[in-house]
Order: sequence, then C-alpha cells, then structure tokens
Amino acid sequence: MNCKEALVSAVCFGENLELYFEEVLECDSLRKEQCICQQVFRNINSQILVVRSDSNVGVFESAADQEVKRGSGMLFTIHYYADTGVPETGPAVAFSVQEGSKTYSMYCMDDGGKRMVRFREGEPPKDIEGKSDMVFIQKLFTPGDGTSFKFESWLMPGYFLAFAKEDGLIKLILKSCVSGDEVDETMKIHFET
Repeated sequence: MNCKEALVSAVCFGENLELYFEEVLECDSLRKEQCICQQVFRNINSQILVVRSDSNVGVFESAADQEVKRGSGMLFTIHYYADTGVPETGPAVAFSVQEGSKTYSMYCMDDGGKRMVRFREGEPPKDIEGKSDMVFIQKLFTPGDGTSFKFESWLMPGYFLAFAKEDGLIKLILKSCVSGDEVDETMKIHFET
C-alpha cells in the first residue's frame, strides 16, 4: 500500500444496496497488536536497563536477580504494532516500564541538535497516526540470533538505541549509524524474562 491509497473497511449496505466504507487508519499509522510483559533489557556487559521516577533517563546498572521485580523500573513491556504502510524492515514497537505505581514510556527527542532517549509518564497509545517519537523498528542484531536486537527510531531514521558512558553513568542513548548493517556492540540489546 502506498500513501495515495487508503485502508478501508466495508461497514454496511444502504437501501439501494450501496456499499458504505469506513476509513480504518491513515497511511503510516499503527495499531497495537500485542504486548510482551516483564522483559529485562541487558547490554553486552549484562547490565540491566533501569528507569527511576526521579529522572527521565534510562541507565544500565548491575543488579541482582532478586532486585528485578514489578515496579522496580527494570521490567519493560514491549508493545508490538501492526502497520498500515510502514516499510517491512522489522516490527514497530514501543516500550513502557513501571516504576513504583506509575508507568513511563520511552520516546526520542531532539534538544538543540542533540538526539536523545527519555521517558515520560503514561502508556503508549493503542493507535498511532503518522510518525511517532515512541516507535522503534526492531531488527535482529545479527542474522540467526533471535535474542539480541537493535532498535531504530521511526521518527529519526539512522538513529538507534545504544548505551554510552556519560557523567559517570552508562546511559541509554540514541546513536547515529549511517549503515543499518553496521555491527556496533553498543547497540546490542538482549531481552530476557
């Protein structure tokens, strides 16, 4: 489907057997399809991605298994979206995490030319129309490895989730990668339940 076409659904027949249609979603729109809950994100150093309510950044830290529990800011939900026009490069996903009694969603932003990842209170929406700062395209990190991934920003193509040391912390960042095929270990994210 291209953007000149519209996705429609038959609704009903009229009095003279006219068929009426309803537009379902705009082109480049997404509808939440499924969620996978309670996922831990690890970097190549086996550190766990943690989000704290006193900050809107994600930081990779060493943590004991017993520290990883609901509401700890360490268990992520991966929201998978069905697309209506996104190029078939991988599934469209969004991420949320619960810290305390609140839910935070990951998003991308541009702050004076510096592209970064932040978290804001709230769940990712059920339907997303147009480009979204919350959506990432999930890609295999290397062919044949179904447990490690890299995530490209849908809003900022060529920018991937990665980790880097900043201000004495290992932070979740957006990193430019001109060639999506490049192997950069700082972009490797591993899921586990």
